[in-house]
This record gives sequence, structure tokens and C-alpha cells, in this order.
Amino acid sequence: MELTELRDLVSLIRCEVGGIVWNVYADRMGNGYYIQLRYIEPDIETGDPEDQHSRKWYISSHATPSEIVQTVLKACLTSGEHMIREHFTYKGYRILGPHFDIEQLVELCKREADSRDVRRTTNAPSQIPQTDR
Repeated sequence: MELTELRDLVSLIRCEVGGIVWNVYADRMGNGYYIQLRYIEPDIETGDPEDQHSRKWYISSHATPSEIVQTVLKACLTSGEHMIREHFTYKGYRILGPHFDIEQLVELCKREADSRDVRRTTNAPSQIPQTDR
């Protein structure tokens, strides 16, 4: 597949959710290509409309149209999850936000070894009860 064919294919895709329209950009990368979503969304801190870009998704030069369209879908799903993580709060904090530094998360895990939330052992039934349908 040539870059012009890839661009023609992704130009046929439309994904809009909640007023956000994801535009699919395609370009060369290594011995293949990449797609990247671009869109305008209010900045999570300022509320001002800002250009946003997703991560880059590799597309093989041998990819089929179905593989490409499904990769764009995965990019949209991942971008949507990213937005939800930015807006999801607990006690006013974005505790599951997508922008935490990975090394700081490792340090948190080391410090808070006993902070895991696990169920206590109970005498709960080991099987889910059957219901009549």
C-alpha cells in the first residue's frame, strides 16, 4: 500500500463522540506508516480549546484495509479512554489519569506495598447461583 492509498482510506473514516471529532492523519514511519488522531478539545487544566494528538499507531506497508480501519478504531477507543481518565476523579483528584510519570508510579508501589485493596477471605459461595430464565 502506498501513502496516498492509506490517506484515501482513512479519509473515509469518521468518528465523533460528544462533539469531539477525531481526524486521522497518516504519514511515513520506518519501513511503513503511522496513523495519529488529531482533534480539538478543551484543555483539562485551563478549559481553553487546544490541539490534541493521540499516540502514533504503526501501520505495516502490507496492512490490509480491514487491518487499517480496525487500527483506527482501536486508536479512537484508546483516545476515548484517555479522555475519560482525564475527567474521572475521586475525592476531587484524577487518581487514574493518563499523565502520571511511570517512574513515580513505581516509587509509589514500592512505598505503599501494603496499600493494595484486596477482599478479605469470606465464606461466600464459590459458585454463582443459577437463575430461572
